[in-house]
Amino acid sequence: MEWVPDAMAARRLFDLPDDTPELEAIQTLWAKYPDKEKERPFLKYLLSRIVSVAFVQRRKVFRDDECVEFSLHSLPKLPVNEAEINESEIIQQFLHHLGERHPQLVGFNSYESDLQVLVQRGLINEVSAPLFCTRPEKKWDPGDYFARWDNEEHLDLLKLFSNGAMKPKLNEIARLCGFPGKLDVDGEQVVDLWLQGDVTKIVEYNLIDALNTYLVWLRVVHFCGKLKEEAYISEVDQFRMFLEKEAQKPDKKFICGFLEKWEV
Repeated sequence: MEWVPDAMAARRLFDLPDDTPELEAIQTLWAKYPDKEKERPFLKYLLSRIVSVAFVQRRKVFRDDECVEFSLHSLPKLPVNEAEINESEIIQQFLHHLGERHPQLVGFNSYESDLQVLVQRGLINEVSAPLFCTRPEKKWDPGDYFARWDNEEHLDLLKLFSNGAMKPKLNEIARLCGFPGKLDVDGEQVVDLWLQGDVTKIVEYNLIDALNTYLVWLRVVHFCGKLKEEAYISEVDQFRMFLEKEAQKPDKKFICGFLEKWEV
């Protein structure tokens, strides 16, 4: 997920005029929550507006043989219509998808970050997500996105890699594993892209993070023996072929840069 400082939050918390420019409102938030080490402090999730959700969907299918199918999704969808960006709809659609299909969630810092942002911003936007929030009667039963980060419903890779110290960044571990990592945008630039109205670039950046997260997860699955060598190599090949087809779509040409950096 990607989020930016919420100008509306600044207007409400500090009684700013409704016509306060977005940049001025955001600067007010940074000034009210200073960080000696950063000119642009990291704000509480409550004060951050979700602008993009991106994910890779992986599922096993059975035809003549067992194989894996992939799909790549974003909210808002590409091509982006900047005039129709709606945080409430992004949250509602994503949580509805999770509640209806109940897939296993895999993220990177998702337990203490993405999940918290979704819940807090969902409350602010009056979102209702009963299926997503359903919890089993007994805490040891499956089907709970809010249990520990290592349950069958939600795996946070960062928690798996670190117990609080020496936390790797997604870009670092992806690139050291031989995957592309980030391309021409990093997280520090998201707020600038938002203020420039370039939501398309944010969504593309978010999708690239999703691709890297999937590949790191696949390496983890191979590491722990859930996928044997032959199956692991086969799935890597299948995923690359999937991306090569996606990159041919007019709104997915940015994936070409990912493939160019992915040496095989």
